[in-house]
Amino acid sequence: MFIHNVDLHFHAGQERQPDVTLGQYFDYAQKTGRKILGVTDHYGLYFPQREITRRCMYKNSLDGLIEYREDVEALKSSFPDITILFAPEIGPRDDLKSMPSQVIDMSDYFIAEPLHTEGSIDDNTNSFISRLYEISDFMQATGKPIYTAHPFRSAINHRLIKRKIEPWVTRIVYRDHWGDFSYEEIRDFFMLDIKRVAKASRKLDIPIEINGNTQYRTRSSNLPAALQILWAALGVILDEGVDLVPGSDLHGFVAGVGNIGQYVPVDCFEALGIEYDDIRFMKKIL
Repeated sequence: MFIHNVDLHFHAGQERQPDVTLGQYFDYAQKTGRKILGVTDHYGLYFPQREITRRCMYKNSLDGLIEYREDVEALKSSFPDITILFAPEIGPRDDLKSMPSQVIDMSDYFIAEPLHTEGSIDDNTNSFISRLYEISDFMQATGKPIYTAHPFRSAINHRLIKRKIEPWVTRIVYRDHWGDFSYEEIRDFFMLDIKRVAKASRKLDIPIEINGNTQYRTRSSNLPAALQILWAALGVILDEGVDLVPGSDLHGFVAGVGNIGQYVPVDCFEALGIEYDDIRFMKKIL
């Protein structure tokens, strides 16, 4: 088994492309080499905290999530070469304590987004770690494995995507090797004390995702040093002994198109020297 064969973050529910069936999503997954597939959807699209205006494939309710889960289950026999798992993605402000027991029972594992803030390094770090402890309590109470998704998405969005690129970002110097950045440079770029976050993740045994969608957004900045510093940040997490897991965060299968056709970031795993057998999380979910 190789890293590109494992995709633990594959959206195929509410945000499915128009006129594309769930079976076609799975067929695409199979044709693109995915052998272990974590099928997900945003929990908040079934238990909304505010009115949802986007088009959804299922009801915005527990019944809708159950129907999605049943659709996934019904297709498993048509794809015997893929191990298909079900893993809802919990948003940073979703109340874990109020999750219905039916959702817990139907899930093989969970994906949890960190709490994203735009404060100081200390504020961001404390918020992230606080959420890790909430996730840990949920994991202990339910017995379900869980990992933290795209830990650097917020910083990448704010530094490179959703705002004008800040001038100092363009002054990050491309290095001979991604490991040549100082910790201070990495910490200040992401506005996060990554070592503290990693130590808490290791203590609580919560893996962290290397996310294909985040990789894509970073590459799209056309700043090679930005991708280097992202890998450097993930290297800091690895050095603290945290388990790193692969997920594309794919929302559709038009390859290479924006937020739709995402890839399992095998390039980052290779750079960090991580192989399939190194991923401890796989033993928990298989």
